[in-house]
This record gives sequence, C-alpha cells and structure tokens, in this order.
Amino acid sequence: MEQRLTTRLWVDAHVRTCFLSDMPAFIVAKGDAARGGVLLKVNRFAAGVLLFEQSLDFDGARIWRRLGPEAGMDEAEADSRIAKKRAFDSDLWVIEIEDRLAQYQPDAPVSAL
Repeated sequence: MEQRLTTRLWVDAHVRTCFLSDMPAFIVAKGDAARGGVLLKVNRFAAGVLLFEQSLDFDGARIWRRLGPEAGMDEAEADSRIAKKRAFDSDLWVIEIEDRLAQYQPDAPVSAL
C-alpha cells in the first residue's frame, strides 16, 4: 500500500508555500484531516477568481481540475460554487489564495475536465 500525506499536512505545507511566495493563503473550510479533498480559490481580484479541485488522473497521479472558465469568474459566483461543493462534500478543504499579481501556479498539472 502506498503511503500518502494526510490532507491536513499537505494543506498546511501549501499555505506556508504560498506565504513564502508573497501570496497570502487562508484555510476557509476544514474537511477530513486524513483523506479530505481540496479546493483552491485563487483570488486574482480585478482579474477574477479561479477554482481548482484536487483530483487523480487515470494513472493515480495527482492533478488539479479547473472549475469554471479559464479566464476566471467573479467572487460571488466562485463562492456560490464552493458552497454547493461543500454542501455535497463536508470533508472538502477550501484554501483561498490572494494572488494580486496573477502568478499562482498549481503544484500539479491542470485538467479542464
């Protein structure tokens, strides 16, 4: 059986990494500490909000699925989508990243599907 990081440990490390890159990041919803899913809300302010959901590809490698348009969406729409996801999955973690310079890059490949 393959050993994996707990979600809590990965989330804590990702928040710290964002702060080191001058992108404040905050845990806005906590899920299951061991196996919960992760949703990133990347707030680029005037450039719009991007949403990414952590997933696995067909080979079991970690990827991010883009939720919504590639150009982003307004914050109200993003918050509505997050609320729907959380209503369906209470184990979901949500991290909000403040990316004023629109330079955030996810730590795994991004899939549009």
